[in-house]
Amino acid sequence: MAATTPSSHSRTANPAHTGLGLKLTPSNSPFHRPPGGSRSPGKSSRVSTDACLSLKGITGTTTCVPSAFDCLPAARSFAYIAGAAAVLVRLDERQRMSQQFFRARPTAVPLAAASSLISPSTPTHAGAEVRNRTLTPLRDVGVSAIGAGSPIGDWGDSPSSKTWTARERIKAATCVALSPDGRFLALGETGYNPRVLIFSTASDAPPDTPVAIIVEHTFGVSAVAWSTDSRYLATLGTSQDGYLHVFTVNARTGSVRLHASNKCTSFVNSLVWLSRSTVVTAGTRHVKVWRIEEPRSLSPSKQRVILDGNTPGPPQSPMPRSLPGRNCLLGPLLEATFSCVARLSDNQGLACSQRGAICLIDDRDATQKLSKVGHAGFPVTCMAVDLDGHYAWIGGKDGNLRKLAVAELISSQTPPPSPSPPSVAPALPLGRDDSDIVAMAVMGEDLLTIDSNHAIKTVGCGRSADPEKPRPASLELLAHKDPVLGVRLLPRPNVLDASYFTWSSDGTVLLWDGEDKARGRLAVALDQMLAAEGEVANELRMVRASPRADFFATGDRYGVLKIISCATKESTYDVRAHSGEVQDIVIHQSDILTLVASCARDRTIQLFRKNRDGWTLAQTLNEHTGSVCGLLFADDGDKLLSCSGDRTIVVREVARKSTDDSHVAYLPVRTLSLKSTPVSMTTSADLQDVLVVSTVDRQVHEYDVPSGRILMSYRATDQDGNDAVVLDALLVAKQKARDRAASTTCVLAGVSTTDKSIRIYDRLGGLISREWGHTEGITSLECLDAPDKMTFISTGNDATIMTWEMNWDPPAKVQLVEDEADELCGEPSPPKEMTAARAPLRRVLSKAELAEFRRRSEPEALTPLSTSTSKRNPSPPRAVRKRPSKYSLGSIRSGVPLPPTPNPPLKGRANTSPALDQDDSSAHTSPFRDRSPSPTSQKSPRQQELPPRRPSYDARSRSKSAGPTPVSDFGSLNMSTEQVCRTLRAYRKKLGPSAEAVRPEKIKELEKELALTAKCLGERMLAARAAPAEAGSSAPRTADETALVQLLDTYSARLVEMIDERMATGGTGTRSRKGSDPEAHKVRAEEKGGLRAEAYRAAEALAQR
Repeated sequence: MAATTPSSHSRTANPAHTGLGLKLTPSNSPFHRPPGGSRSPGKSSRVSTDACLSLKGITGTTTCVPSAFDCLPAARSFAYIAGAAAVLVRLDERQRMSQQFFRARPTAVPLAAASSLISPSTPTHAGAEVRNRTLTPLRDVGVSAIGAGSPIGDWGDSPSSKTWTARERIKAATCVALSPDGRFLALGETGYNPRVLIFSTASDAPPDTPVAIIVEHTFGVSAVAWSTDSRYLATLGTSQDGYLHVFTVNARTGSVRLHASNKCTSFVNSLVWLSRSTVVTAGTRHVKVWRIEEPRSLSPSKQRVILDGNTPGPPQSPMPRSLPGRNCLLGPLLEATFSCVARLSDNQGLACSQRGAICLIDDRDATQKLSKVGHAGFPVTCMAVDLDGHYAWIGGKDGNLRKLAVAELISSQTPPPSPSPPSVAPALPLGRDDSDIVAMAVMGEDLLTIDSNHAIKTVGCGRSADPEKPRPASLELLAHKDPVLGVRLLPRPNVLDASYFTWSSDGTVLLWDGEDKARGRLAVALDQMLAAEGEVANELRMVRASPRADFFATGDRYGVLKIISCATKESTYDVRAHSGEVQDIVIHQSDILTLVASCARDRTIQLFRKNRDGWTLAQTLNEHTGSVCGLLFADDGDKLLSCSGDRTIVVREVARKSTDDSHVAYLPVRTLSLKSTPVSMTTSADLQDVLVVSTVDRQVHEYDVPSGRILMSYRATDQDGNDAVVLDALLVAKQKARDRAASTTCVLAGVSTTDKSIRIYDRLGGLISREWGHTEGITSLECLDAPDKMTFISTGNDATIMTWEMNWDPPAKVQLVEDEADELCGEPSPPKEMTAARAPLRRVLSKAELAEFRRRSEPEALTPLSTSTSKRNPSPPRAVRKRPSKYSLGSIRSGVPLPPTPNPPLKGRANTSPALDQDDSSAHTSPFRDRSPSPTSQKSPRQQELPPRRPSYDARSRSKSAGPTPVSDFGSLNMSTEQVCRTLRAYRKKLGPSAEAVRPEKIKELEKELALTAKCLGERMLAARAAPAEAGSSAPRTADETALVQLLDTYSARLVEMIDERMATGGTGTRSRKGSDPEAHKVRAEEKGGLRAEAYRAAEALAQR
């Protein structure tokens, strides 16, 4: 057998040693470490051990079978399961109740030490070993190791401080049992490798640390039961597991040892002990009696003496035995399915079938005889017998309940007709007819029942009460029947006298006070389409209360929006606002304006406004291209934010008409693009400009709403930083730190759909605390307003509501919470006309209508527009952007000169590039107006040393003109000079390789023009030299002018020589003669290359000039 002994893992006394010959150096962690606490080797935990969440209350139950409920009538206490926890309730004489909750983490370490005959191993593989083991080696191998280890773990101060990740799934509780002496509570789990947890019910016992853990089953635990003397505990696995185990429990230490085991592959519905050595199982075509063989114990005074004279030590514990069992002969009930079994005495019991047959199990002579003694007249689901064994209560479908005398059932010699007349045992009217009784127990003069609506009631139906007229319920704990879809707070004070409300998919809205007491009930009528139309069933999806708690706004799956008055609980306005499921509703209420906004899967947002005559559609917003999943009013209703499946968040600002401030419209001003689909968003009451958004990629982002900048991003990770989860239902809560005099600390709370946990993070993304309790998806989370504590309320799809309290000090024992249910109010009548059959409303404002609104930043009009003598408001100045030239597109990289490109100038357009290039920021203005400014790029040292570049047009044209270039020089002398230079360069390139003959008159004309041009340039230089001298300038420029004239003379002389040489070789020469002299061709190529180099240097000198 396998043992659960965490101390057997490879850990040494010093956590700094890894067991590989290495010693870890302590790391400097920025997070607070409690004094005396240790951490995981090699990892720094991010969880703050000074703050933790503790479970303070559970409303609702997940009990659906009798094995999930147990009662101790003598102690006036009962237990039932709720999600992953077991709830122990104690009642006093005034029917006041106190609750205690029991649950354990996946890595919890039991308090009791294991006593085993084999080496301990990992508990994860224990169930698989038992599954593949037969009875013969089971007896030879040894004892099942259950409870294990030391009550203090190696990595923390308590066993519950051991870390666990999101991959360790939380298992739901399936069954519960209280020991007859009231000292222990056993809890069974579902799923693969389930556990059976044994807790101590003492007031000072830790509620999250079990006394012992049993890990022998593989595929779920269907039932657990204690023997009549609290010595044995029987655990039954599901039909896939196929095993029934009986364990011996030490009443003093709580240690557990496997006593006997056998296979049981039938589908079993009930497990009941008749005596300390007899246990009965009943199910589908199955009733079987199992007998426990008592172990033989030797007297301490009669110890055997070995031949060598040494006395042996204490005898070893016996090996696990094979559990013998014999089936009952069913006879005519061969095809029956037995639903429940109740104990009458040590050798007798009652068994009922699902069709209503009542049978007696007689084991007085160890014959396990089964005989039919009666019929209930309705399908039976549960049964209970009082302490004296005089009366038996039978409950079934549709709330049917019958009280039968046990003596009459036993003394009947012949079985009664099937079914028996209803007058034999009249049915007792309990609650609503649509609920089934799933579990029941007798506590003195009261009958305790749990129905299929998850309501717990106590009815006075004792021996002195009239069976046909039971007393009204003295205790009634209300709960939701269907999954609870959300919770929201109510402002105090209000007409409902409630602190918060919850709603479920069936249209039920329950009102609660701060102590989890029911204050009222509201039923929302849902329109249901005909089945022939192929529509899915309608469900209530969203409920919101106004800030003044005077009305509710509800939305369903068909897209119907309803406004319900809190005073009358009747609908005052209903309309089909959307063609798809309503995803979210937000309400803004002020002295002059009341708005209701709703969003749905049809990608639209509907804005309704309340006026004197009622409600009217004010605007339809359709900017999103995907399903709109969230809405948010910010800045006191001046902004409306929406997030969508298209990975965008649209920010809108309010615009009001000049004539009436109550007529508003929301205009989009900014769109935030995300990398992943948003899941939830929220803002803080103090920092409404900061938006917190969670996305499906397990990230949390913070944005600055006015600028659209992202402030911070982090992953929602576990304490080790390896596993991340998707956060939903975000909210920002405030709580003072441990020192009451310290400043207020803000935390970010959310729920995880990955591991079904509730998580608390700080504003930097550090995980403060994490707890769990729901076994299905968590749907919503809220924080109660309290000055001295932080209380969270969570709802889940498992129909439970859990209350959590944030403790900044180390957790103490669980406090007892008192509950008391109040009487419910009546349901409002449903509307006569089906709103879901109407067409959804639409009102998209046109541009003309939007022009009548003004934003807050715009100036108000001086006079109304309707006045004929008034002038129109001037439009705000608009900056006209110049169209950039194509030459400037390549000038983004500053400091890199461009190669010369002989491109002709653009025709018909002024050259505005030099003027635009004076300022890069104005020349390259981004066409996106609302984009955030990009950070300034840091230049490298090499780029910083480069001189500032010249205008892009000058760098390309290699102009010879000097001095500053005017803004527009079309037709000027500089433009003509540039054109002449480009013409000469093109002529020179064409002249060299061409074999075409040039006429002599053309050559003479060109020579004449070049000479005249050189002469004019020389005269202009002389005039420019004389002008500064007359003005008193002290900067002589004779050297520069002389060099320029020499360059021009050399350029013209070389050009003339090249023409002369061409004529000397024969201007009318043919291509064959030219190609026949390779030496001459080589000389001409060298001369042309030198001429080009000289001309290029001359142009460069002129450009620098």
